[in-house]
Order: sequence, then C-alpha cells, then structure tokens
Amino acid sequence: MRQHSGIGVLDKAMAVLHAVAEQPCGLNELCARTGLPRATAHRLAVGLETHRMLARDSQGLWRPGPALSELATTASDPLLDAASSILPRLREITGESVQLYRRDGNARVCVAAMEPAAGLRDTVPIGARLPLTAGSAAKVLLAWADPESQRSILPEAVFGERALA
Repeated sequence: MRQHSGIGVLDKAMAVLHAVAEQPCGLNELCARTGLPRATAHRLAVGLETHRMLARDSQGLWRPGPALSELATTASDPLLDAASSILPRLREITGESVQLYRRDGNARVCVAAMEPAAGLRDTVPIGARLPLTAGSAAKVLLAWADPESQRSILPEAVFGERALA
C-alpha cells in the first residue's frame, strides 16, 4: 500500500470548499488560496462540481453549490438550538435587537438575530461577517480568544486590552 505524504484528499477538498466559500474564484485564484498545484485544484473542483458541492457562475467562477445548502438543512447546531430559546427572552427583557455571533478567524459571523417589535432596530443579517475590532460581541469573542489572536487583532481594535479583561 502506497503512503502519501502531506495532507489527504479530504483535507485538500475541504481547502477548496473553504476557498470558494470565502469568495467565488477561478482556477488561478483557487491555486493561490489553497496552495495546491493547478492539476490537483482543478481535479478537486471539477469533482466537487460533479457532486454539486461547487457550481460555476455566469463568469465561470466556482462558488458554493446547491448540495451544500441541501445537506445543511438536516444539520443540528447546539448553539443555535440554545439561541432559539434564549434570544427571544433576551430581546423581551432588553427591548433591543439581539444577535449571536460565532468567531471565524479574525471575523465574527452573525448566526442568529432577532429584532424588537417596535423602537430602534439594529438589523444585522444572519451570515453577516464583521471584524473583531469593534462592537460588544467582538469584545466578548476576543476576550475568550487565545493570546496570540488577541495580540494580532488588538492593534487595529477600537478598544484595548483593558476592555477584554
């Protein structure tokens, strides 16, 4: 049995999916983002396209395909399950809009949001990517991040190390 060095095919396919999810791209950009050789990136992208995990837009750029959302509808997320009972109560108590964010690298992604029936509405769409350099949610996420992440983000932040303490 032949042993392969480096990362496996599944890891490479996941790198392709993540690169395309970041922003639709062509083969050259896909190679740049993943570090994969051209033939490997192309073979994986075409294979993922065959299985509808990737699709090409009108410009020929790969983008996430319909199979991803079809599979996601059956996924369960304990964080979102908990949010479905906590966010309505928090909105009722505060009378404010409420959002739940998940950290994704140096950004935060809104994974749940609810608006009050009346008053000031601060709509943040689900799926919105915001920086970790400003906002109360950014402070909370960064306060619980590893020290290296804190050091890399704090110089650009509108708050300081003291706010995280």
